Amino acid sequence: MSETAAAEPDTPERTVKTHLGWAVASAILCFLPLGLVAVVYAVLAHQSLALGDWATAERRARVARRWLVAAIVVGIVIDLVLAATFVLLGAFSR
Repeated sequence: MSETAAAEPDTPERTVKTHLGWAVASAILCFLPLGLVAVVYAVLAHQSLALGDWATAERRARVARRWLVAAIVVGIVIDLVLAATFVLLGAFSR
């Protein structure tokens, strides 16, 4: 057996969504503090995936997705509160 054949696994390669792109977008567009935590966990998931540690990569990707959703929800809530405050204060009246 050659070395390359021995190094290749018999099972097909698994994929794990790291959510890195969405984490960066949520950090930029929604709520920076929570978005940055999502980015960190997405990068950690990507690193674990590169090392072949599937279980850790999946766990970190799930955590990244939770922080990503939290950043989006908090960003939307803050935007709605600000819009309501501006309307109540008469910022859009003539």
